[in-house]
Amino acid sequence: MSSLAEEKQNLEFLKIQRYAMGILGLDLGVTSRKQLIKSPGTLAFFTFSIVLFQYGFFNYAKDSITDIDTITSSLSMFNQGGLLLFKGSMLIHYGGKMLNLIWNLNSLAKEANAEEYEKWLSENRRAELLAKSYFCACLTSVVCCALLPWLFVIYEYFKGVEPHLELPFAVKFPYDDGGWIASLVIYILTLSLLRALSNTSIGIDTLFGWYIFAISGHFHILRDKIQKAAMKIDLYDNHLDFQQDIAAFVTYHNHVAIFVEDLNELYGAISWAEITLSCLQMCFLLYSLGNDPNLASIPFHFLATAAIIIQLMIYCFGGEKLKYENDLLCKEIYMVMPWEKMHLSEKKLILIALVRTQKETILKGLFYHLNQSLLVFIFKTAFSFITLLGAIKE
Repeated sequence: MSSLAEEKQNLEFLKIQRYAMGILGLDLGVTSRKQLIKSPGTLAFFTFSIVLFQYGFFNYAKDSITDIDTITSSLSMFNQGGLLLFKGSMLIHYGGKMLNLIWNLNSLAKEANAEEYEKWLSENRRAELLAKSYFCACLTSVVCCALLPWLFVIYEYFKGVEPHLELPFAVKFPYDDGGWIASLVIYILTLSLLRALSNTSIGIDTLFGWYIFAISGHFHILRDKIQKAAMKIDLYDNHLDFQQDIAAFVTYHNHVAIFVEDLNELYGAISWAEITLSCLQMCFLLYSLGNDPNLASIPFHFLATAAIIIQLMIYCFGGEKLKYENDLLCKEIYMVMPWEKMHLSEKKLILIALVRTQKETILKGLFYHLNQSLLVFIFKTAFSFITLLGAIKE
């Protein structure tokens, strides 16, 4: 990373992440951890909102422990709040290393030629599309949660029933007497909670997605380098540059391997918490879809479930993508090399690159390997929990 404090990150494809974290009082465009928190007061306010509602969700669940149908939505939000508090803490803790990884990924790409750099940019565009999709999913959930209570108020008013403001999830505070003033205060606090939850999730999860696609872009560059090295011998019978080309390939591959190790360090604990708590949250949300007596909650449960599924897919398919890119690189080395035209010394040299790429590229969530199989396991476990909840209810 540059030693100049005034240097700024290249956030051309990280606009969604910067916007989401900016709302929370964080600045993704800086290059050092001490500059990450640009507004401590804003960050403290949103953190307080999450902690306050954690108490409210726990308080409601404690007092209504025998009614599974009504407490599942509260338990779902309690899980989400705990998960994002943990993610936010890890972001602050590893903030400097996360910024450093952004810098290094961009810096290595700038060293590529125009053709290689375009391959890297194409992967970044996919990451940007993923971030926008997840942003829209979270925004829709928040808007739905903000508007639905008022739609039911209007409906009750025209039906001649005394209107009341009811949130899509149950929460209980000591000062809540059920009146309009208390309900409005809780509603306003709920909006700050939802903004904190959605922007924390958008910022951290889509940043992970960008890391995946940025590293994937470097794998594309590696494949391009090995293809060009093979082409020099196959088409032009040029053996003079082969040793230099393979040395450059090995050096570049070493950088990419370090990026994967850094990503495992930064997101290992976050991925573990994501898989563990989101599995429970999805169970509670899916159960609530068919059993929650509050009809105002159903649309929110549906949209929140969709957002969580996208969240899990970012992590599981991210791990699968990097594994696939590394396997593809290994096959590329073997398939494109004109073995019959190569000297014995060149064949021995290419074995170094071939052996290096045979080492699996695995993203780990402490006890889990992030891949497609894990996503299937999560769904199976969630539906098993739903069956258990149904049995307990009966």
